[in-house]
Amino acid sequence: MISVVTVCHNSYDLLNNYIGSFLEHHIGAEDRENIEIVLVENSGDARTEEHARRFREAGFTAKVKMTENRGFGAGCNEGVAIADGELIVLINPDIVFLTSLSSLEQAFGEDDWGTAIQHNGDRGINALDLRPEYRSMLSEVARIYRWLYRWKPLYRFAYPVGSLFVVSRVAFSAVGGFDERFFLYYEEAELSRRLVARFGPPKFCRSVEVLHEGGGTQPSSDFMMREEARSMVLYADIIGQPKLAQRRLASLRQLARLRPALTTRVAFLEKAMKDGGNE
Repeated sequence: MISVVTVCHNSYDLLNNYIGSFLEHHIGAEDRENIEIVLVENSGDARTEEHARRFREAGFTAKVKMTENRGFGAGCNEGVAIADGELIVLINPDIVFLTSLSSLEQAFGEDDWGTAIQHNGDRGINALDLRPEYRSMLSEVARIYRWLYRWKPLYRFAYPVGSLFVVSRVAFSAVGGFDERFFLYYEEAELSRRLVARFGPPKFCRSVEVLHEGGGTQPSSDFMMREEARSMVLYADIIGQPKLAQRRLASLRQLARLRPALTTRVAFLEKAMKDGGNE
């Protein structure tokens, strides 16, 4: 069975497209038997139960977990804890399904993890990205994340973008799930580092496609930049490379000369490094 786990935060409107596109591409009795939906609601919106009811009326098993907002990784962990499937598919609420998920069961075994095709509108495919310790000025300028999925030898240095993260229950449990010290950003990179060490590189499934617009549930750009900076410092500390945050800061400063909008991101990272990753 596939368990689709979605962490919701102020996502009521987003879930209309999510559900409509899901039901459009999952119409068979086999889909209803083999796929369950788990909605983790961490913004206190009781209307999420209405969305679960839509799935149930279509014949799917749908569960709702109401929880406090302790971050994306913590929400995923809570969803997986009540899921029944052998294959876990973590999907953002701002996803639109373009195909069925059913082929994931054949593509991923009990030691597998990875992602599938994630379209980003006119920005191409954004499914994998380099883990922070492998990024450089060159990879940033070239925006290698747009092409990384094409180069299988580099997968071991990459992580699946968290808007569509596929992992077997066996693998997820073996590495202990998400590190809940992360509130937002880099939690999937840190989890991927442990999964690579234990099970090898991620897989990329080309038979499943979604559309991800991105940034659909965050309250502000300042919030996102602050959390990204804090998580960057935390990630560097966890992997034992404290200079990683310094290298990231140096790269951002250089990039800011070409893209002045990055100046604010530089300031947030400087503050996070000064604070040691804590607010």
